[in-house]
Order: sequence, then C-alpha cells, then structure tokens
Amino acid sequence: MSAGDSPEPVSFTVWSDFLCPWCYVAAVRLDALHREVGDVIDIRWRAFLLRPEPSDRTLEQFTRYTESWARPGEAEPAAEFTRWSGEHQPPSHSFPSAIAGKAVLRAFGPVGFDRFHLALMRAYFTENRTVSERAVILDVAGAVGLDTGVLATVLDRDTDALRDEVVNDHKAALAQGIAAVPTVVVDDEYMLQGAMALDQYRKVVARLGG
Repeated sequence: MSAGDSPEPVSFTVWSDFLCPWCYVAAVRLDALHREVGDVIDIRWRAFLLRPEPSDRTLEQFTRYTESWARPGEAEPAAEFTRWSGEHQPPSHSFPSAIAGKAVLRAFGPVGFDRFHLALMRAYFTENRTVSERAVILDVAGAVGLDTGVLATVLDRDTDALRDEVVNDHKAALAQGIAAVPTVVVDDEYMLQGAMALDQYRKVVARLGG
C-alpha cells in the first residue's frame, strides 16, 4: 500500500440465522457499528441453519419459548424483543428466510440486503410475524423500498441455486468448526463467537483498521 492509499477495510464475515435471537442482537450492534465507521469495515452475512427442517410446535409451545427472548432483550434494548402474541403461527424453519436473504442479495446487492436483513428480523422478534411465509417476506421487502416484483421473480426463478448457496454457507461454517451463531470471522482469521458488546466490536476495528 503506497502513501495516500486507504487501508483495506476490516472484514466481518458473520454466520447467522434469521430466527436466532442473539443473531438479531449482533445485527443491531453491527448495524450501529457500520453507521459509526462506514467503509472502515466490510460486513458480509452468511447463512447458518439452526432449524433446517420444519418442526411441529403448537402456538402455545412456541409462545412459551419466546419468553426466553427476555434475556437478549435485556442485553440489547434497541432490538425491542416482544414475547409472541396473537394468532400468527411460528416460522416453520430456517430455510425460507435464509433463501429470501440470498435472493435479496442477488437482486439488490449488499445495501438492499442490509435493509431487508434487519427489517425481517424486526418483523419476527418485535412484530411477531411469520417470516417463513412468502407474503410476509415480500411485504417486508416492499416496506424497505425493494421491488417486490423483482424479488418474487428471483425467488421463483433461482430457488434451487439460492438453496444451494444457503447449504454451502452452512457447510462452510461447519468446516471451520462453527457450531453456534452468531459467529464473526474477522479478516478471515479471528473468530468472535456470540453477540459481542458494541464496544468490543469497536475495539476490534480500532486494532485492525490501520
């Protein structure tokens, strides 16, 4: 790098599942970090499948499970977790939202993905919406300014390829010894497991950002 050149951004590769409450905490904090430091970091989200297959859970069972969201909610008030209420069914499994994320990235790039990613997580954890349903996915995309017609076309046309991308992400995580999320790999070298405090992420960037 010659004098006057900008240093390479610090890369954050984040393995995450849209249905993981601690991944939502990490997403909120990393979004705040990105807004603070801008191009000093490059955040790339990759899929991890906590619930790869549909499972039978009654609404009552799922509602009781969401009581456990109180802990990440206390850790990160900005995430605004809400215990499940109403008649919406729980998400069926991890694939629909993961595939939707890949479709948004393919159609609208990283900026569109960032908007959609946080909004879909908020739809689940705060608004109690069934984010494995196509109608919800498209509604959330439209609400953040994405063209739902384009997204629907990509979802229909590229379903198999998008599913393969999700599976390949998951396999890549397992090959690196990643068994839980969120996990951040910094500059393809340093592994941060769990949702770190925002100040911890700041310190990593300050140390590696040149």
